[in-house]
Amino acid sequence: FFYGYWIVLAGFVTLTLSSGLTYYGFSVMNQSVAADEKFGWSPGQVTLAFTCFAVAMAVTSPLVGRLTDKRGPRQVLTIGTIVLALSLVLLSTISSLWSYCLLHFSLGMSMTILGAVPISVLISNWFHRRRGTMQGLSFIGLGFGGFAFGPLIRNYLIPNLDWRDTYAVLALLSAVVMALVILFLVKNHPRDKGLSPYGAEATEIADAHGLKTEKAPGLTLRETLGKSAFWLISLTAAVYGMGLNGGLQNLERILTVRPEFTAGDAAFAVGIVGLSSAAGKFVFGYLCDRIDPKYTTAAAYAFTGLSLAVLTLARSTYHLWLYGIILGLGMGGWAPNTAMLANRYFGMKQY
Repeated sequence: FFYGYWIVLAGFVTLTLSSGLTYYGFSVMNQSVAADEKFGWSPGQVTLAFTCFAVAMAVTSPLVGRLTDKRGPRQVLTIGTIVLALSLVLLSTISSLWSYCLLHFSLGMSMTILGAVPISVLISNWFHRRRGTMQGLSFIGLGFGGFAFGPLIRNYLIPNLDWRDTYAVLALLSAVVMALVILFLVKNHPRDKGLSPYGAEATEIADAHGLKTEKAPGLTLRETLGKSAFWLISLTAAVYGMGLNGGLQNLERILTVRPEFTAGDAAFAVGIVGLSSAAGKFVFGYLCDRIDPKYTTAAAYAFTGLSLAVLTLARSTYHLWLYGIILGLGMGGWAPNTAMLANRYFGMKQY
């Protein structure tokens, strides 16, 4: 049994927690915080926290990439676990809007540190063949987090614990699970176990820290920044993110102004998005091994655009099913497509 499959499992668990407790968690927690009479915040003020979350992800991503190159994924995941757990436990004590926004900035940092960058590097270190498929399997966690935690938080934790205690419970959960994953599963590189990457000769093993060697094929950061492909990928990803997050993070508010839907329906839709996204990550990961990722990326963006049209016209629970399935498929393509685009167009030198 190749140890790399345990690495895939570690990636899945990490991404399930990081997405479920931050990205999807906000979509079901924000209305409970806004409804707290002690604050008197409007839904728009609460949603400002997600802007801070998104800004943190954008600012942190390049830094996480550099840190992963220098220290290896294992140390990066350790830092991310500490940031995530502290952010969640401190959110249970907030008393002002500025602290709520600041802690969501740190949540955005934690999702990036525990996100696609270190996990894709980890998978790339362990798999030279079937890389897209293995990344797709790990990235299922990004969608499964919504399926698992969206309904759990909205339908069980908040009604029974209130939102403050819910944050505290989630902090404890993240700390315990991630500590076990990092201690017992995560290894930066096959060399740490005396192995070779899947589909590679032993002579292709990188250094003991799991970092790319100078002989790794590809472009440097300076060379990459000079390529139009990099800026086109970045621009389309930014536009995609605006359309995606604007709808999903305000889904409860969008739906509950209509008499046909309740807050429970919104949590249900978030769960469907997460489940469909999980399936989409495997499908697109599989396709990326066989088709130029620029075509699979275009397909994922098209699914996301179509889902917004369905949401606009939705009038029943069946329409929410359709919205969740289509949006989930589009979201599912983002992580494996982006990872394979970077691999194909810029190589592994500073992946």
